[in-house]
Amino acid sequence: MRQIVKLLVGVAAVGVVVAAFRDSARQRWLRPALPFGEDEEEGELAPGGQEPVLGYDGMDRDTLLDWLRDADLDRSTLMRIQAYESANQARGPVLDAVEDMLD
Repeated sequence: MRQIVKLLVGVAAVGVVVAAFRDSARQRWLRPALPFGEDEEEGELAPGGQEPVLGYDGMDRDTLLDWLRDADLDRSTLMRIQAYESANQARGPVLDAVEDMLD
């Protein structure tokens, strides 16, 4: 009896995974989110898309400036932040801080 229950739970789990990661309208598997929300069709990066780092949208200007000063960010991440900030809120102090870090 236990083996049957385990089998049923396993089959249900596979069904959940398939339902969660399968795009039934396009009949293909979903792709993971890419930085900036890469456009599947053209392969170009859209700066206004997905936040550049997790939690970015939840930070106000002052918190973000403090975080930028303390974080050890690579050039690629700083460039994503710059593009995202420019396309969205375009806060001058944030853009200035990122620009200084890129120089």
